Amino acid sequence: MRPKRWGTPDSLAAANQQVLYDVDRAGVAYITLNRPEKHNAMSVPMRERLTELVAAADAADDVRVVVFRGNGKSFCSGNEINEEWGQRRPHERRRTLDVGYRYGADMAWGRLGFSQAISRSDKVTIAQLHGYCAAAAYFMIACKCDLVVAAEDARIGALEARFLGPAGAAASVHINRILGMKAARRTGFTAKPMSGTEAYDLGLVYKCVPAAELASATRRIAGEIAARPAGALDFLVARLRAAEGLMDTSVPAITGLLVSHFLQPAPEELDFWRTARQVGVGGALDADKARKGAADPRSGKEPGS
Repeated sequence: MRPKRWGTPDSLAAANQQVLYDVDRAGVAYITLNRPEKHNAMSVPMRERLTELVAAADAADDVRVVVFRGNGKSFCSGNEINEEWGQRRPHERRRTLDVGYRYGADMAWGRLGFSQAISRSDKVTIAQLHGYCAAAAYFMIACKCDLVVAAEDARIGALEARFLGPAGAAASVHINRILGMKAARRTGFTAKPMSGTEAYDLGLVYKCVPAAELASATRRIAGEIAARPAGALDFLVARLRAAEGLMDTSVPAITGLLVSHFLQPAPEELDFWRTARQVGVGGALDADKARKGAADPRSGKEPGS
C-alpha cells in the first residue's frame, strides 16, 4: 500500500511541472528541477516525483544514464523549508517521542525516499551542478550520484550548518564517506560553500568546466557512458550498489539521526525557523548574518572579511 501523499493541493498539483523528465536518443534520461523562482527548492511532492521518475528510468530498457539538472540560476537550494505538508497534526503543540518517531517515518518517505532511490538506481547517475547546490541537494543528490559535473563558479555545500547545527548529523553519513572526514569537518564547521573547482580538488566532482560549457560537457560524458555495452554497464552498476550496501546508509539508519535532531532543536535553529516564517529564508539568513561574528554562508567569506 502506498504511503499517504503529503503536501497541499497546490504543491501536489504543481509537482509534475516542477520536475520534468525526458530521454534522448543516446539513452540518457534527464530529470530536471523546474522551479527556478525558488532556486529549485524541493517540496515534498517534488521529491516524491523524483522517486517516481528514477523508478521509471530504472524500468526503461533504453535508458543507460540518468542526469539530474536544474533550470534557472541554480541546480537546487535544497528542501523547501517554508512548507506545510501535514507532518504535524493540528492539536500537536510540541515534539513528543511518538510525534518524533512518526515525523521521522514521514521524513524517510517524503524527504529521504528520493535520495535512497538515487543511491539504489540501476542506472549510472550524474548530477549537473550550477549556481547553488545547497543543503539536501548537496548531501542527498550530489553526494548520492555516481558522478558530478559542475560549473567552476557553482556554490556547493551544507550552507544551513551555520544556523542549524545538529541538522548536519544525517548529512555527515554521506559527506564523511564522499569527501573524507577532514574535508567534511571543514565544510561543516565553517559553513563555507565550495566552488566547483574546490569540490573537484576534494574529489566530489568528476569534471569541472566553465558554466557556459556545463550542459555540453555533461551531455558528452553521459553519452560516452551510455554507449558502453549494456551488459557490462549493468554489471558494473550492480557491483557498485552492492558495495554501497555495506556502508549502512539505509533509511532506518538515517531516520534515527533525524529523530534525534528533531527532538532536540538548538535555540539558534528555532530562531531561524521563526524568522524564516516571517520574512523568508533570505531574510532569516540576513538576520543571522547580523549577529556578531557571523558569516554569510551564501558569500563564502570568513567572518569579518
